[in-house]
Amino acid sequence: MTLRLRTEELSWRKIDEEIVALDGRRSDYLAINGSGALLWPLLVDGATPEQLVSALVNGYGIDESRAAADTAAFVSALSDQGLLVA
Repeated sequence: MTLRLRTEELSWRKIDEEIVALDGRRSDYLAINGSGALLWPLLVDGATPEQLVSALVNGYGIDESRAAADTAAFVSALSDQGLLVA
């Protein structure tokens, strides 16, 4: 399964170590930092959950189970906000 951010009515920029995004559908601003800022660009191009977990393991040196839990929580939050497409 490939996860991807929707492109319609969603614009974003990386500023320093943070992602700043505008969801035009909901008129919401999002500020994403830390591990979310590492995962966001991967989701722009489309990534599997395994690729996201691997990025966190490699980027932060954390164990795979913690990376999987953090990835699941981030993906769930994005999905709840309608930011992901199948």
